[in-house]
Amino acid sequence: MADATPQQQWHDAVHSYAHHLNAYIAEGDACGWEGIGEPDDPPALSALLPELRQQLRAANAEGSEAAIARLRSQWPPLHEATNPLLEDNGQGFGALAWRADGSLLIRTGTWYEPGQVLRLQGLEVTPEPDLQMFGSSPDGRVLALLREGRIALVHGADDTPVAVLPLPTGQEGLPSVLAALAEDDATVQQLVPFNDGQRVVVVQAGGVFLCSATGIQRLLPAARELEEAAGEDDPYGVRLDMVHAAVSPDGNWIACGHQDGRHRIFDGHGTPVSEVGPHGEYPHHAAFFADGRHVALNACHFYNGATIGVEVAALAQIDTDFYEDHPAVRVIEPGARVYASAPLPEGLVLGDAYGYLRAVDSAGTVLWKQHVGSTISAMATSPDGRTLAVGSHSGTLHLLDLASTDARPEQVGTHPRRELRRWLFWKQEARPLAW
Repeated sequence: MADATPQQQWHDAVHSYAHHLNAYIAEGDACGWEGIGEPDDPPALSALLPELRQQLRAANAEGSEAAIARLRSQWPPLHEATNPLLEDNGQGFGALAWRADGSLLIRTGTWYEPGQVLRLQGLEVTPEPDLQMFGSSPDGRVLALLREGRIALVHGADDTPVAVLPLPTGQEGLPSVLAALAEDDATVQQLVPFNDGQRVVVVQAGGVFLCSATGIQRLLPAARELEEAAGEDDPYGVRLDMVHAAVSPDGNWIACGHQDGRHRIFDGHGTPVSEVGPHGEYPHHAAFFADGRHVALNACHFYNGATIGVEVAALAQIDTDFYEDHPAVRVIEPGARVYASAPLPEGLVLGDAYGYLRAVDSAGTVLWKQHVGSTISAMATSPDGRTLAVGSHSGTLHLLDLASTDARPEQVGTHPRRELRRWLFWKQEARPLAW
C-alpha cells in the first residue's frame, strides 16, 4: 500500500473498516452483546483528510451528478473516517420536511443553536431567509411555516395559506406570579400541524400549545401544575426540558411530555385524557405509527432509554405509573434514547443518541438497523414513502432509499437501506457539500 494513491488508501481502509463493523454487529446481535468487547479502532486517515476536502470541494464546484458519483466511488464516506473534522464543523438539524415537489426543507442547527432554513432540490441548495422554522403533518401533506411571528399552514407545494395562526408568546395561561418571571423567549422547538390544515401544536421551552382559529390553548404545564408552582415560596419561571409532542394521523390524539412527570395524552381538541408511565427516567420523544393504531413513547436516562408502544384504542383507559405493566403497553425498543423518528408503512424508524437508526414494528420486531454516525437530531419520510432524510449532530444529512436493501460496501448495519447521498453542512465550509 506504500505506493497506493491517497484515494486508493482511503477507499480500501474505509471498506475494510466497514466490513469489520458489520461483522462486529452481526456477532453482537447473535450473542446478545454479552462479553463482546469493543470494535477495533477506526483507521488512522487524518493525513488524507486535506486531500478529501479538496476533492469534495472540486466535485461540488463542478456541480454535476457524474462528478458526485465519481467522488463517492473513489472516496466512499464513513462517519468514523471523518470524525477528526467534526469538532469544528459539526452541527445538529432542528427540523427536516419534504415538500410535494420533492424538495427538502432543512433547518441547520438545533433549536438552541444559531442556524438557517435552506431548501434542497437535486444538487441545488437555496436559502429561505424569511423562514424561521417549519414542521410537517403526519401524512406529510401539510406544512407549518413560521415567518415573522405567524404560522402559515399550507398544502403541498402551494405556499398559499389555508390558515394563518399566531405564535404563542409563552404567557398564555400563566398565573400572574409566573407571568412576571417568564423569559422573553418564544423560540420554537417543534411545529406539528394536523392533517386537516387547521390546527398546529407548538412546542417551546415555555410550554406546549394547541393553536387553531379559535385561539391558543396551553397543554403543558397543566393549570394545576402552574398553580402549584405559583404558590411556592420561591417560584421560578416556566422552562421545560426535553419537551416534545406528536399528533396522530387521524387528528384525534396529541402525545406530549417533558423530562418531569409522565407521558401526557390529550384529545385532538386539547382535553386531557390520560397519563402513561414511562419505561425510563425522563420522557423524551413521542411518535405515532403511520396507521394510527399505536403511539411510541420514549424515555431516557443519559444516552440510553426505552420506547414503549401503546395501543391508541386504550389511551382513554390508561393511567399508569413509571415502569408499570399494562395489557396495552409493550416495550418495543429497550435501549435507545430517541431524538427523532419517522414513519414507515410497516413501522417506525427511531434515531438514537449513538447514531443508530432502528426500524421497528408495533410488536417490537427490529426490521432493520443502520449506523450513520453521531446523535440523530431530525428525520423525515418523503410523502411517497421512498426516501428517508436523516440529520445528525455531525452536520451530515443522509438520504436513504427505503425501498433498497442493496447497501454500499461502506454502509454499516443489519439490512441497511441504500444511502443515495449525504450532504455535509459543515460550519467551516463556504457551502454545503454533496457526497
